[in-house]
Amino acid sequence: MSHQRSCWKSAAALLVFFGLSGCGGGSEASDKNQLQERDSAAQENDSGSESAFPSTGDGTGPVPVENSVSDNTIEVDGQVYTDLASAEAAILAGSQVVIGNGVYSRGLKIQPDNVTVIGSGETHFKGAQLMGKATFIVNGHGVRIENIECSQVSVPDQNGACVRQQGRDLVLSQVYFHDSEQGVLSASGTGSLTIEHSVFERLGKAGRAHAVYSNNDSLTIRYSRFYSSKDQGHEIKSRAKYTLIEYSEIASLSGDDSRLVDAPNGGELVIRDSVLEQGPNSANRQLIGFGLEAAYDATQSNRVTLSNNVIILDRPAGSQLLALPAAGGFELSVSQNEIVGSAPVDKADYVSENTFYDTRAAYGLSEFPALPETGF
Repeated sequence: MSHQRSCWKSAAALLVFFGLSGCGGGSEASDKNQLQERDSAAQENDSGSESAFPSTGDGTGPVPVENSVSDNTIEVDGQVYTDLASAEAAILAGSQVVIGNGVYSRGLKIQPDNVTVIGSGETHFKGAQLMGKATFIVNGHGVRIENIECSQVSVPDQNGACVRQQGRDLVLSQVYFHDSEQGVLSASGTGSLTIEHSVFERLGKAGRAHAVYSNNDSLTIRYSRFYSSKDQGHEIKSRAKYTLIEYSEIASLSGDDSRLVDAPNGGELVIRDSVLEQGPNSANRQLIGFGLEAAYDATQSNRVTLSNNVIILDRPAGSQLLALPAAGGFELSVSQNEIVGSAPVDKADYVSENTFYDTRAAYGLSEFPALPETGF
């Protein structure tokens, strides 16, 4: 009998965003087709096809908002520009920047505070970078970027990002970042980074660039998907004192990633109501790392909470659920998770408050690379 996971609580907006309406393992054909269609759409988009956002056949991508700005033009507070350099010079504190459909090869530096940048549904920054850093260099505080596709960012230092956050309190919403060295790189002392309703995939470089590399005070990720980090990058690396991941999917799939989540400085890490999948090509057996670098301070407040997640272990060479600091000094709560696949080496530490399934079939889930239908 197919196992069905209990439905997670989610807002109506989530159902619209992800296009899912039920719980359970789904059918083998539909799961495979969704992933294949997503990958195919992503490759087509990177070659300049019509839609800037990937479609998986079930609506599981950001739903872009259409704007009335003409193709290949930029509107700053109602004034229309035909090139990004002129538009950039016109941005003031509190400006709204609307970018029309098209493929853009120049990036954008945002210096003033409280700026909002909005794409038009097919707004794609491709191979664009400024100052050897990123497509978007964000120096202003309180900036919001939404409805933008970004790909093929590469710089000599091998850490080219779609967004380099150097100002405080950035929000990314409905962005699709893919096939670059890095998705987001934030500097230290930059307040908060919030990522919502977004898709990140095929990001990473030389084990030092990642889909998300946060040096913020706090990192919040919700309603988003992170797939197939490459070249031993992590899907999420966070040095933030507080990291919250909820209602999201983080999956290696066929990527040669390292850890799904790495919080090397410790602090508070909360992952809840999400799907985590470690793929067969993951270089690191550790699914999640916490406090493993020299910056870890055992005297600060350190806590790891993993709750109500589905965790799928597809790595034939073995897995370890959590890698924790030998110095101690942390609280740990791992409960109400459903863990699928070959037993991790640390299973004995978590068996009392979690449910283990030896195989995908035992859980009622189709073969790799299928992921559960989550209800969000």
